[in-house]
Amino acid sequence: MWSGARECRKGGPMRLPFIAPPSHAFHPLLEKIILLAPDRTCIISLLGTDAALPEEEQLQQNGYDLFQMTVSNLPTDHQMRGDYLEAHFRPLLDTAIEMAMALTDRPAHVPEASYVQTYIAVQNLIGAQKAAMDLYCRVQVEFMIS
Repeated sequence: MWSGARECRKGGPMRLPFIAPPSHAFHPLLEKIILLAPDRTCIISLLGTDAALPEEEQLQQNGYDLFQMTVSNLPTDHQMRGDYLEAHFRPLLDTAIEMAMALTDRPAHVPEASYVQTYIAVQNLIGAQKAAMDLYCRVQVEFMIS
């Protein structure tokens, strides 16, 4: 069962992810995905400790770098810039939601690779959101300086 005690398919109970009141650090839906998706402990229990799994920081950095490569010519207008970044971030968010929800629908029939792919997608998404926020703020600062 994926909700409640949250267990990995082959492992024991998963540790609950960091739970905090809603914050401004994460997109509200990203916070929910983090709660739904398997965490590193779950993935290691599925794959074993010998698994070559990049650290979360590296996965997040990969997401950060990829997101920055996908956006260019940011609008200087505050609202337009936010809309532009959201339009690039939203498909990544939607994909991660679909992946996490697929794990909860029929966990007994989900291949291990789907757990790993979802974990990596969520970590990449965390990095992508940080990149979006940095891009949003950087343009604002550059605009104020010039």
